[in-house]
Amino acid sequence: MRSLLPLSMMALMATLSGRDCAPPTDSEPRAQATPLQWEHVNPQAPSPTGWSGVDGGSVFFQARFDGGAGIWMGSDGRPYRITESPPADPCLPALLQDAGAQLKLYTVTDAVLNRNVCAGKGYHTQNPNECSPDAGDFYQGKAVVIPGCWMPDGGFNDGGGDAPCFTASCTTGAVGVCAHWGYLPDQEWDGGPPLARLFQACVRAARADYNGDGESFTCQGTYVDFVDGHGIQTQDTFDGGGLPPLRFEAAWNEQGALPFGVMPDGGSCVRPRYAPAPLSKIRGAPGTHLTASYDCQQPGDAGTPLRKYFDGGVPFLLLTQTWKNEYCVTDDGPGGGLRTHCPSCDGEPLGPRTCHGGSCASPPRP
Repeated sequence: MRSLLPLSMMALMATLSGRDCAPPTDSEPRAQATPLQWEHVNPQAPSPTGWSGVDGGSVFFQARFDGGAGIWMGSDGRPYRITESPPADPCLPALLQDAGAQLKLYTVTDAVLNRNVCAGKGYHTQNPNECSPDAGDFYQGKAVVIPGCWMPDGGFNDGGGDAPCFTASCTTGAVGVCAHWGYLPDQEWDGGPPLARLFQACVRAARADYNGDGESFTCQGTYVDFVDGHGIQTQDTFDGGGLPPLRFEAAWNEQGALPFGVMPDGGSCVRPRYAPAPLSKIRGAPGTHLTASYDCQQPGDAGTPLRKYFDGGVPFLLLTQTWKNEYCVTDDGPGGGLRTHCPSCDGEPLGPRTCHGGSCASPPRP
């Protein structure tokens, strides 16, 4: 891969990337006749991989993936056939494509059941040939293969040394979406962003794994905006789109959510992705002391672009912002855990939503 572009060019390439696979920028005309829809670049996932073994558990592979087609034994003791499914992902951020990055796509089949483990799963996405607003099913049933694996306790094994492992994730899994957004842990280059670290932080944030212990506080398909300091993922504003502003959520590194947000009294905080959420269970990354509160805000002026906080070096890798949603209901009433299978509300306009009795409703636009 070629050397990374200078910082001044990174912003430009990120803008170009936005034209490919993200909502239009302020300088581009926006079609007002059609309601904004959620895009393939932002829906989140509680599951690391988007699929599970026949026993319902998460599956990884205790081997070093060589890229070749073949049968691989999963951690559940079952054989899986992994075959490349070209072409490669056409919608990587332009910054990554310019540097020569590539994300291959695969089909993962349970060799006993002869079943694609990602069947029926994929981004509600744009046309992959042009990354245009035309809906397509290019990513349906496809997976990515990433070195390293996530343990049940939330720990991450990078797959090196004496304990090789790799992960096969559907494009709906957190591992899959983070790779698709450009955080490719196996494609570092001199002078480039720390993609391996960004990947781990992204998986934490995509799953709302605030505590870094593997427990997810999000639902499938939730819109969350990611911003990094390298121009790979940039801030969405939806100016002129008839949507309320996104609100700061959290700062992240490989271990989970970090102290960054501020309470009215000056304390450190994180703003949970859902209301209601079990606030007492959200503590932040190991060793941190965070308050989970819907009053949590970004430091200083609420209108400060999130990219500004990366200037001068910071202890975090990613910042996220969300709408306040009342979409992820509880299993056991107040104080219960977040549901792992949230109501599916496909076709609803992008934005904050509530869901009562399985029926989705979006609040009136301001």
